Amino acid sequence: MPTHVYRLTTTRSYATRIADALGDGEIVFAFADAAGAFDHGDGAWGVEAFFPEALDERELAEALADLIEADEIAGREAALATLSRATLKPLAGADWAAIGLDDLPPIRAGRFRVFGEHNRPADLRREDVLIEASSAFGSGDHASTQLSLAGLDEILKHARPKNVLDLGTGTGILGLALSRIAPMTPVTATDIAPHAVATAERNRRLNAVDRSFRALLADGLGEKRIRARAPFDLVLANILPDPLCRMAGDVAALMAPGGFLVVAGLRIGEQARLESAHRARGLRLVSRRSIKEWASLTFEKP
Repeated sequence: MPTHVYRLTTTRSYATRIADALGDGEIVFAFADAAGAFDHGDGAWGVEAFFPEALDERELAEALADLIEADEIAGREAALATLSRATLKPLAGADWAAIGLDDLPPIRAGRFRVFGEHNRPADLRREDVLIEASSAFGSGDHASTQLSLAGLDEILKHARPKNVLDLGTGTGILGLALSRIAPMTPVTATDIAPHAVATAERNRRLNAVDRSFRALLADGLGEKRIRARAPFDLVLANILPDPLCRMAGDVAALMAPGGFLVVAGLRIGEQARLESAHRARGLRLVSRRSIKEWASLTFEKP
């Protein structure tokens, strides 16, 4: 059964509450693989959540209305009126192109070129990455991937990371791009979704990357296998703004002094709170990048 995506444009209070509920499993039958709230920059906020199967839309709306009413955000009828505008649809091939790399032409970001199976070159160069994206969520959309790769390329111009964490690896694209350039560098690639870990491993084999790249199933950063591999002098995190903020302290604690962090998956309107969350943990903002409404930030740990 295809992945289904839930989308709603609403107010900030509604969006953040709904994203938290769907991402944290407060509704037993609606535990999203990933969920987040996004500032569209015009006063409106959006919610996106990804589910491994179809849900009863009316049942979901009623369950969310109960939570919103309990939080006194609004009355039940007002909540239901807002929630009725949500959409819940299966991801078709065109949708995967928006969040992955299927059916896209080769993309270029910094020194890197990324291909799908449909346009795979006969021989991959060191700077090339082959990605099979259609069976995993987490690699981010096209612009977000470009921003992450550009941030990685900038770091590699003046630093040689010796231990890397690819947080929310999805298809494995960021960690594998690093592994193609620096094949002996250990890369710990984690994701909360089993199918994402399987896809990252499959892409590892497609790119002839050795076991220095290791994909692990992990929910957050409390996993002992992650902490055992710390400290990391490079962390790549192309995920959602809410978990990025929640994990800022844990990420900073796992970084080596002088290490870098590249965060992406955020819209331009989300930059301020991401900057604040990471500066509060002692990280220094190094650079900002943006493509259309998407942005990425690079931090350094003093």
